[in-house]
Amino acid sequence: ENIPETNTKNNNTFAVIIANENYQSVAPVPYALNDGKIFREYCLKTLGIPEKQIKYIPNATGNQIKAQINWLQTLAEVFTDPHIIFYYAGHGIPDESSRTAYLLPVDGIGTDVSTGYKLDDLYAVLGKMPAENVTVFMDACFSGSKREEGMLASARGVAIKARSGMPQGNMVVFSAAQSDETAYPNNEEKHGMFTYFLLKKLQDTKGDVTLHELGEYITTNVSQQSILLNGKSQTPCVTPSASLDASWREWKLK
Repeated sequence: ENIPETNTKNNNTFAVIIANENYQSVAPVPYALNDGKIFREYCLKTLGIPEKQIKYIPNATGNQIKAQINWLQTLAEVFTDPHIIFYYAGHGIPDESSRTAYLLPVDGIGTDVSTGYKLDDLYAVLGKMPAENVTVFMDACFSGSKREEGMLASARGVAIKARSGMPQGNMVVFSAAQSDETAYPNNEEKHGMFTYFLLKKLQDTKGDVTLHELGEYITTNVSQQSILLNGKSQTPCVTPSASLDASWREWKLK
């Protein structure tokens, strides 16, 4: 409701939005489709990204995820210094031996990381693109837990402290939770807790917000409300590539 609209066209920004809710072999991710759908609306209306420059893929398979990353690669090569946004809501899984993190496509198997998409590979591909900047929003956790209560994939039934991957190039990653935490839902608002406060800040500022301000707002509010509403800790984090200086803090999506 009340999504701010801009008359400005953000003609050099491209967005891929993956929203995985209904899995073939594991439990669903409550509200992930709503997360992706409404984030798309904010990209279109509030950030002014042209519709043809936004790819929204609900319930994406592994090949569909790869195809959208290939689309971004192709665009980055033909546009001058583009701005890239990659958003993901869905399951993440850990490799229990190496603690490597993977995105789980809807046709993936929760106990088989070979059916996932390694987070390190995603960051490597995005980081090598000749882009002005890349902003990643990751409403997923990689501890083996589900968005609601319980474990998704861990054979030991305990949360694993997964390695969350290292951003590369001109990249800043917003993560919904620390490596051994769960990314919880906000049942009152029918969104992931992380995505709800991402959208709320874009609404309140009409999209005119720096990445530093956005990160501070999300981290503070998710940390507080997760305790109040879910009784559990969830601590989002913002991780810039090691090669970036402090100027990323002033970047804006709009």
